[in-house]
Amino acid sequence: MKLNMLKPRLMILNNTAIKPYHVSNRRITGYQLQKRRLDIWKDNPHCAVCGRLVDYPSGFELDHIIPLFKGGADTLENCQILCIGEDGCHQRKTKRDLTSPYF
Repeated sequence: MKLNMLKPRLMILNNTAIKPYHVSNRRITGYQLQKRRLDIWKDNPHCAVCGRLVDYPSGFELDHIIPLFKGGADTLENCQILCIGEDGCHQRKTKRDLTSPYF
């Protein structure tokens, strides 16, 4: 008795065309981080969202425009200054980043 083979109903996907999801696990620290904070603040000492003038060094957070956990890079181009506090822009953006779906 011979069994007939059925043709597959699903097409096999070419996985090489799909970019893998990448999470950056390297952050700058120490002197490099403090230098980046100072350089960005010197360039524009205002919150990127509301425009409020922020103090150096404790009046702002260095924020990643595209969060690291969503594949953003820890580069100067992906950083911005956001004001802090209970109603600060950094806290609101962080909540929004955590609740929004991935790209």
